[in-house]
Amino acid sequence: MKKLFKVFLYALIIGLVLYNSVSISKLSGLKNEVPDKFDATAYAQLLWKNRMQGKLDSAVELSTLIKEVEANQQMALDKYGNALGIGNYRYVLVKAIVNVTEIKADELQVKYQFENKQIDAVLATEYIYGNAVRDASGLVTVKDFSNTDDLNGISEAMNDKIRKEVLPSFKKAIQKGQKVQLVAAIELNKAFVKWNGLELIPIQLEILP
Repeated sequence: MKKLFKVFLYALIIGLVLYNSVSISKLSGLKNEVPDKFDATAYAQLLWKNRMQGKLDSAVELSTLIKEVEANQQMALDKYGNALGIGNYRYVLVKAIVNVTEIKADELQVKYQFENKQIDAVLATEYIYGNAVRDASGLVTVKDFSNTDDLNGISEAMNDKIRKEVLPSFKKAIQKGQKVQLVAAIELNKAFVKWNGLELIPIQLEILP
């Protein structure tokens, strides 16, 4: 009986040692497999510093976009538009000169001269949210990221840069009646493209003399 008890005790001790060693090994492995957290702000800053200006320089003239959309909407949106997901919405970088007709707390009412008519538009100056800037720039693709949190983080970092660095000095200086040369992101719905009431999300702004 004593011998049987000793065998059982030895077996129990060996089992506990093996169990603990396996547990420690697994925890160590998991720790090494945890990746560093993606820094969306740093990534967006690098994009802005190294690649954004080239995109702004190549933005399509708003008048050109309007003409080409009216001539062949599908071809024009395929040519100039970007979107990370499927659906009707396309995002485009446009350049234009607009005239400020009214200054509000969170936006400017502006007019854009197109041929022999004026288009009423809105220049956002406060609520810079969503994915328009990220998608219109064409600098980010879904295949480069494993989850939507990273993609949304890039959008927010870009929007935050506009709110904090692009808009404050502009809002202090702008006056009614002035002309503004801008590059902006716009959202177009393929199912219902309209130009009046177009919202311009500013990326680059210059008040003209």
